[in-house]
Amino acid sequence: MNSLASHQPESHRVHLLVPDVRCAGCCLSIEKALNEMPGVAELSVSYAEKRLSFVSDDLEARSKVSEKLASMGYPAMPDIGGEELELFQSERRQLLARLGVAGIGMMQVMMFAFTDYLAGTEGIDAAYDTLMRWAAMVVAVPVTLYSAMPFHKGALRDIRNRAPGMDVPVSIAILSAFSLSVFHTVSGTGEVYFDSACMFTFFLLMGRYLEMSARQTFYVERTLGEHLLPEFARLEDGYVVKPTELNVGQMLLIGEGDAVPADCIVQSGVAQVDESAFTGEPELQSRETGGLLLAGSRLAEGHVVARVSAPRQDWLITHLSEAFRRAAAFKPAFAILADRIARYFVSLVLTLAALTGLFWWSQGNEHFYAIALSVLVVSCPCALSLATPVAYTIATGAVRQLGVLVDKGSFLEALDGITTVVFDKTGTLTEGHMKLAEVLVVESTLSEQDAIDLAASIEQESLHPVAVSLKQAARTLLPIDSAEVIAGQGVSARVDDRTCWVGRPSAITPAIQSPDQMANWIVLARENEVLAWFRFSDELREGAEEAIRSLREQGKKVLVYSGDGSDVGRRQVSALGLDGAYLGLSPDEKIDGVRQLQQAGERVLMVGDGLNDAGALAVADVSLAVNPVDVVVQSAADATLVRPDLECLVGLSSYASRVRGIIRQNILWALVYNFSVIPLAIAGFVPPWVAALGMSLSSLLVTINAGRLVRTS
Repeated sequence: MNSLASHQPESHRVHLLVPDVRCAGCCLSIEKALNEMPGVAELSVSYAEKRLSFVSDDLEARSKVSEKLASMGYPAMPDIGGEELELFQSERRQLLARLGVAGIGMMQVMMFAFTDYLAGTEGIDAAYDTLMRWAAMVVAVPVTLYSAMPFHKGALRDIRNRAPGMDVPVSIAILSAFSLSVFHTVSGTGEVYFDSACMFTFFLLMGRYLEMSARQTFYVERTLGEHLLPEFARLEDGYVVKPTELNVGQMLLIGEGDAVPADCIVQSGVAQVDESAFTGEPELQSRETGGLLLAGSRLAEGHVVARVSAPRQDWLITHLSEAFRRAAAFKPAFAILADRIARYFVSLVLTLAALTGLFWWSQGNEHFYAIALSVLVVSCPCALSLATPVAYTIATGAVRQLGVLVDKGSFLEALDGITTVVFDKTGTLTEGHMKLAEVLVVESTLSEQDAIDLAASIEQESLHPVAVSLKQAARTLLPIDSAEVIAGQGVSARVDDRTCWVGRPSAITPAIQSPDQMANWIVLARENEVLAWFRFSDELREGAEEAIRSLREQGKKVLVYSGDGSDVGRRQVSALGLDGAYLGLSPDEKIDGVRQLQQAGERVLMVGDGLNDAGALAVADVSLAVNPVDVVVQSAADATLVRPDLECLVGLSSYASRVRGIIRQNILWALVYNFSVIPLAIAGFVPPWVAALGMSLSSLLVTINAGRLVRTS
């Protein structure tokens, strides 16, 4: 797990919260406008999170983007820790207040309208009818001008930006119903629709409130974010500060039950640490002097003194939160198409409602206006725009149950279509914990420990499993110069002004033969002179055989591309029941192998862990890094597996199919709903209040359906 802390800081990435993003059309309008700004790259707007994210080297980019957003009617605020939850809570309070006013107003207006129904065919006296109309108008004013104000502001903004969204037909329906009713009340003629205006507002606000509550529950509970961090951190000198105020080098006191406030290195003490928020595994991890504690993990047992090892932007929890945000904002191709359809559909809705009203007016139907209002509201494609964003937000958080941290949003979409899985061997199918099993010294002037110390010194900057094993066995590390890593081959360095090498014997000269071809041997050489041989053992990773068997049962071809060409490596993979094993490959040969599969029509999932896998991970259709030891590997992959169990790959593949299936269900439901109810509304069979209720329930249904993705099994 410690190796995951190696990553690039995201200091050049800017996040802004945009509270007034209310639909997918808003996201499209913002992205279209800001993508044209110079110096802004990788821009995305997440409707589910109401967050805008972009990358820029321009220090003034934040203010420029904020000014542009404000001019478009989308005021932005800095995305500081905790602001998102506060934004949710503030929006919820405001929405509850507007909903309360709309509910009370709707009930009162319905009571006034009900008197006309009770009067029967004769109707009520004209004076009382006029009184009821005026009373209904007074009650409808706060509903129309306060409760429905978010719809009106959104519609005005959309019209000003020439990008009509879902608020436009809703606002027009409410304002036109209210305005025409006011005119008829003042003139004393015609129908009034105060009850319809109030019901529109109430049901639409209710749908928005329920959808927002569901989105908050599914998102906030599943993000890593700062929610795992403690409110305060205790310093060794007794002071208490916020985690955001910590600096590199400060000493922390962390006790049993405490959450770790920052990435830090244990200086003294021993503790059992719960890292389940990162790995999904309940087993506690032991940490002692020199061990890494991750911000957001929790001490289950013990007490330690630890030194803050990195600034906040470099903490693993910050990196993973950023990766989650990028992944949740991803939009698959068919979702982008759905958003565009929804955007143009609004203009069609306005035209259709107007034509419907004109038709029934020309036919002498006195309810022509109510029919037009029903068409206007029932046709609004809110559910279509909600179909994908909420589902992807939930899915990218839920896969953490499988121990997978998604970095690129396309991971789940691409994973569903893979036909071939290519594994690296060492560190992927095997544990990667190379145990030093035997040392054969060739140079008589060296002792066994001297050989280990020299080899460990050369490898002291490397995180390769061989290097880790050598350093654990070493007693003294010698000073070195000009260390150079050759991916898949080994490490060279200058020791006492002489070039030394630890790695594959073939990297020195093919003529060198290892002591035993049936084992993994690494050579220690100086100026092409062999000094010693080291034999290492590496066991298959837990669940590797079961994972391969299950993947093949799913109809996928399973291959191994490994740099290990030893007989030991061949024996290990021969028992796995693979469709093919290609050993002794260089990094370039792995890349060529993946490309050849793609040219043959295969969609490839590459699973690897080392620097020599980075190129293949990058060119594969989709890639997964298994607890990578190098930032290049992690950044090249679409996602990172932090569990040791490869069997989760089987569940992950099935889950990706479920994600795509549920998104398709949502889109299909939204389209079926719109295209089946619109004809009924045009025919006059859908009352205005039913239209408002139906649209709200349709949006809520796709949110609840997406909520099924919370469980990965």
